[in-house]
Amino acid sequence: MLDIPYFLSEYTSFKATALANRYITNSHIEPLLNSLSSQFCQSLLGTSEAGMPIHGVQVGTGSKRILIWSQMHGNESTTTKALFDLFNYFELPNSETLLEACTLFIIPILNPDGAEVYTRLNGRQIDLNRDAKALSQSESKILRTAYNNFKPHFCFNLHDQRTIYGSDKDVNPSGLSFLSPCYDSKGSVNSSRSKSMYIIEHIYSHLSNVIKDRIRLYNDDYNENCFGDHFQMKGSSTILFESGFFEKDYNREITRKYMFFSIVIALELISNNI
Repeated sequence: MLDIPYFLSEYTSFKATALANRYITNSHIEPLLNSLSSQFCQSLLGTSEAGMPIHGVQVGTGSKRILIWSQMHGNESTTTKALFDLFNYFELPNSETLLEACTLFIIPILNPDGAEVYTRLNGRQIDLNRDAKALSQSESKILRTAYNNFKPHFCFNLHDQRTIYGSDKDVNPSGLSFLSPCYDSKGSVNSSRSKSMYIIEHIYSHLSNVIKDRIRLYNDDYNENCFGDHFQMKGSSTILFESGFFEKDYNREITRKYMFFSIVIALELISNNI
């Protein structure tokens, strides 16, 4: 089990300080990708609708496969920064056990066109997270191909949420939100969805005492056009990670830190117990 107070105190040793603010594009991440060690296997997955490269990174040698993607919405960059913190963490010896148990395939920026102009939509003004069935966009096809080829047991769908989201019982906005997406309109729970619920509960148990009442559950309305719902339906335990807002944290650096911890907590649980 992670020593959370110690882990929090060591965060600056993991943080990818070259990534700051909220405007994160390919030009920001590509130098960092080029500096990764040989344990990271990198690939060009294809190009966006505007012809920009979409990068993939695979790390780990274990049997438990986890697919992670960020910036499906181009202006939701907090989790991308957290992923590069995660890459730094993987360079340290204390992550060896995790990477012996798991193999991760990560797409740091799925929507580079939207990232370039800081908008939710892609270059053709399509919301990629409503394109899981139609697969009308090259970015959607790339994600689906990565899923089909990698055959993940778990999927982490990483996003930002607006500051207006919170709780009926509290005026404070959500700091972090999580969801195990539905796989049908009835909100049924099978073994796959149950696993992702268990992971969310585990994250909450670790972080609730640190950020108290700022962890929330995201709305679980079913939408067959969303990738999270779609991958859950296909049998991969899927979790929606939403980076929220803490007071005066306009660049979402506090949120970034706790999002990084949330991802590590989830991965440690998967590597040890699921």
